[in-house]
Amino acid sequence: MAILRAISRFVIGIVFILSGFLKAMDPVGGALKIDEYLKAFHLGALDFASMPAAILLACTEFLIGVCVLKGIKMKFFSGAALAFTSFFTLLTLYSAIFNPVQDCGCFGEAFHLTNWQTFQKNIILLICAAIIFFQRFKFRPIAASIWKKIYITAYGAFILAISLYALVFLPQIDFGEFKPGTDLISAIAQEPEMEYETTLIYSRDGVEKEFTLENIPDSTWSFVDARTTLVSGSELAAGALNFTLRNSEGTDITEQIINLPNPLFFISIYNPDRLSERSVKEIAQLSLEMNKVAGKLYILNGTSNPLLELESELEKATNNTGNILQTDYKTAIALNRSNGGATYMNDGIIVKKWSANAYPISRVDKILDEDFEILTANVVMKEQIFAEVSLAIILFMILIIRFISKRIYSKSLFRQEKQQESTLDNEVSATEK
Repeated sequence: MAILRAISRFVIGIVFILSGFLKAMDPVGGALKIDEYLKAFHLGALDFASMPAAILLACTEFLIGVCVLKGIKMKFFSGAALAFTSFFTLLTLYSAIFNPVQDCGCFGEAFHLTNWQTFQKNIILLICAAIIFFQRFKFRPIAASIWKKIYITAYGAFILAISLYALVFLPQIDFGEFKPGTDLISAIAQEPEMEYETTLIYSRDGVEKEFTLENIPDSTWSFVDARTTLVSGSELAAGALNFTLRNSEGTDITEQIINLPNPLFFISIYNPDRLSERSVKEIAQLSLEMNKVAGKLYILNGTSNPLLELESELEKATNNTGNILQTDYKTAIALNRSNGGATYMNDGIIVKKWSANAYPISRVDKILDEDFEILTANVVMKEQIFAEVSLAIILFMILIIRFISKRIYSKSLFRQEKQQESTLDNEVSATEK
């Protein structure tokens, strides 16, 4: 049982840490996945809670993994691990049978598993969690109570900081299909023909109704959501890559745009209502700066709503509103996780990304003067360094501190036992006298 306990603690700890860490680095992606589940279970009205739920889920999973692997408060966290694995085993069994979503999102965009693969993984985790839970009284404490609270607080602050940074700016590591270094020209050339159908959902007087792009209702209806489904072709065969740009007439001009000889900036907008006034003005200024250096800036609208305010600002700044293109919602949010974020592409290669909170307005000329291949390599290298440093920090926090804490706590217990024995001997001697 000692060997089974050790193996189970290691498996639960590593999987939960990895799952929580990858989710924390991409809270927007986590929220999208929760939205999918909510809509699959007809709970779309709760989508306002998807982002807080995504951050809470990531932080909780990470803390459970760290505390189980480290051996902190095992009575509590072994129960939490068993509760989590039990719930998600049932959820993934339902998903495997009825297929309401195609990917559970267990490891964010880094790893994709089928629903049956996810269920099999959860069965293994459930067995490990059960072993830990029923053997929870066999684990010896590694630190005093006050140090356990300090450790948990430090781990929680670490993972929460990563998640909030990704939310305000961008994920430190991009695992998506449009990550830096992606060759869009090559990917689209190899992509088989795929046909998508977009359904628009509007509501009026509390009643929701579906419309097509060719049959958009009047202004008395309020936009609710847009859903895109694959009608023909295979997403899996194409690596799930879908990048389509259309002009105001609805003509597909994707190849025409990405084959332009100019450096390109794409602004992804998937929620126009939450685009700040400051961002609108800065996008117009960024467009003006791109024009000065013979670059091109395009607005990718991932919704059916017109961008009237942005069109007005662009016309004031550049006398041009023709750079607003229509794309799919999933494409807009996959290209850049920040609503209004900028993506730099050169010669068909995705080079670098910025969030709506950090436009490089004053540095456009310097960015475009730099060799884009070197810039791309530097971006990829920074991501790798971040991954390595994060891994080192996590391992230090868990393994080294666990070893040190256990040694210090063991010595402390030994001294306490010696003091108790000495006190007992003195009491016995006094009684005999």
